[in-house]
Amino acid sequence: MRHAGKERQRQRWTRRAIVAASTLAFASLAHAQVSGSVGVVSDYRYRGYSLSEGDPALQASVAYDAANGAYAGLFGSSVRNEGGSGAQFIPYLGYAKRDAQGRSWDVGVRWSTFTQGDAFDYAEVHVGLSLKRVAFRLHYAPDYYGEVANWYAEADGHVPLGERVRVTWHLGYASSDAQDRYVYVYDPTPYDPHHGYSYYERADRTRIDLRLGVAIPTRACDVQLAWTHVDGGETYTYEVPWNANDRTGWVLGCVKRF
Repeated sequence: MRHAGKERQRQRWTRRAIVAASTLAFASLAHAQVSGSVGVVSDYRYRGYSLSEGDPALQASVAYDAANGAYAGLFGSSVRNEGGSGAQFIPYLGYAKRDAQGRSWDVGVRWSTFTQGDAFDYAEVHVGLSLKRVAFRLHYAPDYYGEVANWYAEADGHVPLGERVRVTWHLGYASSDAQDRYVYVYDPTPYDPHHGYSYYERADRTRIDLRLGVAIPTRACDVQLAWTHVDGGETYTYEVPWNANDRTGWVLGCVKRF
């Protein structure tokens, strides 16, 4: 009888443990959040430069935010470059923490890959700080676009205009590897639009990109119109999958979020 009582007590504790574990699991799932988006932009500009050669691009994303601060997601966009049409995929993961004042910091890593080939694939880590209306991030890629080490600092923010309209802005600063190497100069001709040449020198390794726009939510999608510009030289210390002379443009986008 004593053994039977101990067995019943052990079974009760086991059931309680299972119920507690299930409750915690369901609570974690209840507090987790899954979101995503699909949309189209008139020009896919990444850090100021077009990765679609000025053509429209289809884009989609999905993100998972766990209750403990961990997050992961995937962004994808159609692209176009000298290798032809294809897609860029950026899977990422990280951890974020928010304080009582609403400020949050995060650390993360992501991988950028292109379907046309792996020559421009690279990994990048970042640390970030987000305030009420502005966010800061510092990125580092040891093999940026498969070529050089690169630092990229950025700030993104918005200013509300009434209840529905927002003015958005972005400022980025890039600094690549400072070692001397062959420099590629994009120099198109009427007979060869992809013409260029290389020579050995210490080229301009810094870039500043700007973006200023307006965002308006509608029933169909979030409509955004932005002007972008890159300030810097036309020479690079590495091959790039974009037109280095195309440094200014307008982008119109329609993004549906869920």
